[in-house]
Amino acid sequence: MEYPIWFNGSWKKASEVHVSVKDVGFLRGYGIFDFFRIMDGKPVFLSDHLDRFMRSATLMGLPLGYSKSELASLIHELAAMSTDACLGVKMVLTGGESSNGFEPAETSNLWILPGVFQFADPIKGMRLMSQVYVREMAEIKSLNYAFAIRNWAQVKASAADDLIYHTLEHGVSESSRSNLFYVKDGVIHTPDVHILEGITRKHVIDLASEKYQVNIGPCSLVDFMQADEVFTTGSTKRVVPIVAIDGKEIGNGARGSVTKQLYDQLLSLELRTKNEE
Repeated sequence: MEYPIWFNGSWKKASEVHVSVKDVGFLRGYGIFDFFRIMDGKPVFLSDHLDRFMRSATLMGLPLGYSKSELASLIHELAAMSTDACLGVKMVLTGGESSNGFEPAETSNLWILPGVFQFADPIKGMRLMSQVYVREMAEIKSLNYAFAIRNWAQVKASAADDLIYHTLEHGVSESSRSNLFYVKDGVIHTPDVHILEGITRKHVIDLASEKYQVNIGPCSLVDFMQADEVFTTGSTKRVVPIVAIDGKEIGNGARGSVTKQLYDQLLSLELRTKNEE
C-alpha cells in the first residue's frame, strides 16, 4: 500500500506533500533526521530514537514544536496503518522557509516518511573503502551526507559497499551511515569520538558486555585491518560483518562467531522489546 506522509499537522497522500524551494533544509542542508523501523506493526526502540531526534534538534538549534509523547502518538498511528512486515520510518526536521535563503524560520518543518524496508544481508557482509575524514557535528544526525555521496562513485569503482572514516590524529570514527566494531583475541573494541552514537550500537554494547570485554576508545585503521572480526551496526543493518577493508580480507573473509552471536541476540532483544510495548 502507499503510506501517507505526516507534514506539519496532518497525514497526507504522498502526492500532496512537497518541499518548498525556500526551505532552508533544501537550500542549505540545515536540518536533522532519524530513522527507525516498525516491525509487524510495532515500533522498534522507539523511545531511544525519539530521544536522539529531540537531542539532535536541540543541538542543531531547531525548534521542534512536538513533545516526545506527541511524536510517539504519531508513530503509533502509523504503526496501526501498517500492512507490511517491515516499514522504515524517517523523521525529518528542517529550519523551515527562509526569508532570505539563509536564516531559518521561527517554525521548523516536520515530515514523517514511511516506506517498505529490507535489511542488508547479515551473512554476506560488506566491504569498506578507507577515507581520511572526520564528520562535522558527528553527534547530530544531520542531513549533511555530502562527503559520502561525493565519494560514492569511487566506492563503487573499488568494489566496496561503504566508507570507513579515519584520521591519523583520531583513528577510525565510523562508516558513512553506521557504527563500527572490531574483535581481537576475544575482546570487542569500538571508537568513542567523532561518531554518532547509534541506537543499535548502544544495545549491541550492552549485549556484548554480558559476555565479552568491551573497550570503548581510540581505534586505529591498522587495528581494524588486523582484527579477527569487524562488524557494523545500525537500524538499517542490525549487525553486519565487514569482510574486507581496502581489498584486504578481515579474518577469513566471512562472518565470525562473535558477529553472528550478537546478531542473534539483537533479534531476540527486538522481539522482547516489541512484546513489552
